[in-house]
Amino acid sequence: MHSAIFVASIPKEHGNWETFLMYAENELKMKKGVLRLAENIWLLNFEETLTALGLLIAAADSQKVSYGLLPFEHAPEWLPGGFDPNTIQGRIYR
Repeated sequence: MHSAIFVASIPKEHGNWETFLMYAENELKMKKGVLRLAENIWLLNFEETLTALGLLIAAADSQKVSYGLLPFEHAPEWLPGGFDPNTIQGRIYR
């Protein structure tokens, strides 16, 4: 498996969500291969890091946040169209 999309379900009670996000942001900001696509969605490149997946799962489990994984056997390819995920400020952790 090359990579995966990690999707966390935003709970109705945001107390757990804020704690989950704070932990995830603090832990992932120094990891390569992690791209935050939305408030609750991360693209994880397993060729650069496996740790990020473990961190997200641990954070979600500790805060009782539901999550899902969409694995990719090969590297995902962004289709052309003027969108470059590397230009999204504040969402790429490198």
